[in-house]
Amino acid sequence: MKQLIETQRFIIDDFKGMPYHERQHYQSIRLGNRINGILGARGTGKTTFLLKTAIAHGAERGLALYVSADNLYFLENTLLDLAEWIYKETDITLLCIDEIHKYPNWNQELKNIYDTFAKLKVVFSGSSMIDIIKSKYDLSRRVSLYTMPGYSFREYLEYYHDIKTEIIALDELINNHTHIAQSLNTPKILKHFRDYLQCGYYPYVRTLEFEAERFQSIENIVQKTIYEDIAILHDLKTATLQTIETLYKYVLSSLPGELNTNKLATRLHKDYNDVSKYLSLLNKAGLINFIYSNKPGKTSLNAPTKMLPDNTNMIYAHYLAQTQDSLIGKVRETFFVNQIMNSGHKLFYGQVGDYQVEKYHFEIGGKNKSHTQLKNQNNAYIVADDILIGHNDIIPLYLFGLLY
Repeated sequence: MKQLIETQRFIIDDFKGMPYHERQHYQSIRLGNRINGILGARGTGKTTFLLKTAIAHGAERGLALYVSADNLYFLENTLLDLAEWIYKETDITLLCIDEIHKYPNWNQELKNIYDTFAKLKVVFSGSSMIDIIKSKYDLSRRVSLYTMPGYSFREYLEYYHDIKTEIIALDELINNHTHIAQSLNTPKILKHFRDYLQCGYYPYVRTLEFEAERFQSIENIVQKTIYEDIAILHDLKTATLQTIETLYKYVLSSLPGELNTNKLATRLHKDYNDVSKYLSLLNKAGLINFIYSNKPGKTSLNAPTKMLPDNTNMIYAHYLAQTQDSLIGKVRETFFVNQIMNSGHKLFYGQVGDYQVEKYHFEIGGKNKSHTQLKNQNNAYIVADDILIGHNDIIPLYLFGLLY
């Protein structure tokens, strides 16, 4: 047990020497419940949040403990053993457990901790694939869950360039985008936007000095997500994991709207149901986004109409920043979808334009994008890249990075 406390001391000492950004998103996480979970893709800052929470709660004064679920301690001891020791022998009232999905039978033991140790609060991080409801130990009444996305463009500007802007609501952005763009008064904002698209989504990337290191680290996130997280949670063999990686690469490299589940199954000579399952795992793991149609009568929940990488950094990392001109449309759509979804809005494949978000219709393109597909439509807008300030129904793409 003392080894865990000593390990925490080393980790906290190292953490204090690293650059830290207090994200506004943290304020939306209310740890009022006895057990709280922070879920999300790798690299989005879950560990940082846990360490900051442990320190704020008094870890250095013996009031909180941070542990990683893959610590060697758990080869011979259980989470329940740890909770019992904390409860009986220490003044610790907060236990922070990182990467809980790496611990076997985590859901049953969380339930037991909740039922047995009423004065111990637990905050854990885990893969976005964790489902606390469908497991036989339904934790939905015991656990409050929060999602941790990567940086928005707004957060990137603040963290990298000390340019602070307020979160803009979607309605306000639509109605006042010209004034918002003019009031930013940020030199080189389009250059900053290009940099963000390449390497700005993951908070930890700033600690890496060289561009090649940054791209390699993003590729490593993908590899670890597939070959560790998906493998552990679903007990899959290497051959299946290689198929899942191939599917991810197809989604990464294909033109927007080019792929669907049927086409992928045909290309790989795989069963449709298997391919559908594997794509769902990639989606739940935070590697790809599904876009469904909301067309009346369509079984939209059975198969996505469009699939995109989760964020633009994945595209650039895969192509080592030499993104082909043919993929710039994918970069634009990936950014738009990512920022809209991360800000809590529901997005659908558009019957008018590319996408529908609530009552609004959006067509994504470059600065010369025409209005052909939006002609005579209400609440329809061109979202244009490579422009600094829009007018009327033409909105700069980068402004959608201010939504969270």
